[in-house]
Amino acid sequence: MTFSLRLTADLTFALAARFLGARRDHSPILRVSADSTLDSASVLFSTTGQQALHVPSQAVAGLSRNHAPIIWISGSEPLDHPEVALLSNALAASGRHVFLETSGASLKRHLHEFQPSSHFYFTMRFDKSEPLHDQRRAPHSAFRSGLEAIRMARLAGFFTCAHLVLHSDTALGQLEELHSDLRKLDVDGFLITPAAPIPELEKKAVHLRRRLLNRHWTAFSSLLEASASPAKSQTSLETERQHLPESQPSSFGESAQAG
Repeated sequence: MTFSLRLTADLTFALAARFLGARRDHSPILRVSADSTLDSASVLFSTTGQQALHVPSQAVAGLSRNHAPIIWISGSEPLDHPEVALLSNALAASGRHVFLETSGASLKRHLHEFQPSSHFYFTMRFDKSEPLHDQRRAPHSAFRSGLEAIRMARLAGFFTCAHLVLHSDTALGQLEELHSDLRKLDVDGFLITPAAPIPELEKKAVHLRRRLLNRHWTAFSSLLEASASPAKSQTSLETERQHLPESQPSSFGESAQAG
């Protein structure tokens, strides 16, 4: 599967605007926490002029002020919030690129609430807190839940992405092995970020991206990491621009390497 040319172009233009100073303090990625934005009082939110959705006022205000092309929805478990499917579907239909980060454990119950779209990705988060072989044997492990969620989403026609999170106690070989397993499921994309802004973890994350991901997903991972830290977002701008094509946007999914 080839990644959206529209997303490649949107990221390129957003980064160019920041570099030129027009939006230097704006990240191309807007993080939305389901825990903090989808629990407040609901208001009427019209996305197309034809459909009215009840979503939280804080989410509406934040999205209306920010024109980031990518909306990253996360939290303890976004699928636990009834409004998240309505919000995701509406954002994707309006042309925003939506990445919904989930463990996948409850996806089976909620999959029917979402609509497949070239602008929407189910993003399964994989935290390496235990050896991979132990997770394989555990019938209800996060690892197995994530794999099953990817299979279900793909069969239903959704795009999928795997977010590999690097912790202090994670061996690099573990994530490399996990990445190899996930590639067998034809995941549409990969992201690698450190669990915390620790220099040692950040260096390991950079090393893994270079080994496992193509340049597009490497750039996306860098942007996602930077979006969680405004200070880092400023200092990493040059690196981000180097990884994204200046013209003729190409596939995010095509590469001789993994990712």
